[in-house]
Amino acid sequence: MEAKVTDFGISKERLDQTMTAGVGTSLWMAPEVMMGEQYDDKADMFSFGVVLSELDVHTLPYAQAKQRNLDTTGRQLTDAALLQKITTGVARVEFSELSLPSIVKLGHDCISIDPSERPSAAEVLYRLQVILAKELA
Repeated sequence: MEAKVTDFGISKERLDQTMTAGVGTSLWMAPEVMMGEQYDDKADMFSFGVVLSELDVHTLPYAQAKQRNLDTTGRQLTDAALLQKITTGVARVEFSELSLPSIVKLGHDCISIDPSERPSAAEVLYRLQVILAKELA
């Protein structure tokens, strides 16, 4: 069996080097996509990092952040307020303390607010292969 990373809801046919419009599921979207800015393949790496977190902690993205960050009335943040915190890096997905440090590092690299700091898909693949070969063998 082989796993494949596919459409997270923001992919579209690529017409040039940058993409400027797309539809996706907000909790998995990269900040630059949420803000309506130009984005490229690194947006998918952000989404992949969010999925890594989901697989690790077994909850929807930002569930802990939403519960921890209450508004001034003591209620959970609205979705709009949460999205604002995501775009500024205040709210981030979480990883378990029991997870492999190399997986946590990969996840954090993928969810970097700065797209240029995110790994490419090829780098993610290589790092996962190394983890499988050295740490899970």
